Amino acid sequence: MNAAPRVVDPLNADWIILLFVVVFGTLAWINMASPKKWKLITSSFFAFRLGKQSMREEVDLQDRTLIALLVMGTATIALFVYQVLVLRGIILPGVLMWTRLFGAGLALLVARFALVRAISFLFHADGGTNEYVRTLVLLWVALGLLLVPVSVLLALPHRVEWRGALLWSGLACISIVVLFRWLRALAIGTGEGVPLRYIFIYICAAEILPLALAAHRARTFLQ
Repeated sequence: MNAAPRVVDPLNADWIILLFVVVFGTLAWINMASPKKWKLITSSFFAFRLGKQSMREEVDLQDRTLIALLVMGTATIALFVYQVLVLRGIILPGVLMWTRLFGAGLALLVARFALVRAISFLFHADGGTNEYVRTLVLLWVALGLLLVPVSVLLALPHRVEWRGALLWSGLACISIVVLFRWLRALAIGTGEGVPLRYIFIYICAAEILPLALAAHRARTFLQ
């Protein structure tokens, strides 16, 4: 008597479970090594401006725990995007696809940092760019943390009926954080005396346009 073939759930693959183990292990290590990071992320997420003391002492871009959170955030954001694309049938499941999304996320971060630094260099003034770079890091980490429970619930094999609502919940989190980042850019720029028209040019050229182009080309690139 032949056994029925086992149905494989692409969102519950072994490598995804291993990724969750790494993510939660990273969070546990950070909780022991630098428990104050949680207060920093929470307070920074709800504030429109970072205080000078926070920028100087707490948001150190060379801090290994902050770098670990940044990598972890990129991994979970890439995983959620992977889950969305797999469920929508846009890409085939597999760790290689997630790896490509993870690499694209890191490349996007580096490109944003380079762009903000280039703007500061071209205009020979800070104009709030130093604060905005740190804001980008903190909001990226916060988004990654918000998507952890969403991705975990999406991976549960016995709760497939939740997946539609969970996808919309995750997409809502991404939309809110992105819109909030643009508001933060507006608050930082105006607070540093940057003309409003330059801020809108930056948001349109460096935020909205690349996002629209990436969304348009994502399907072709990933398949």
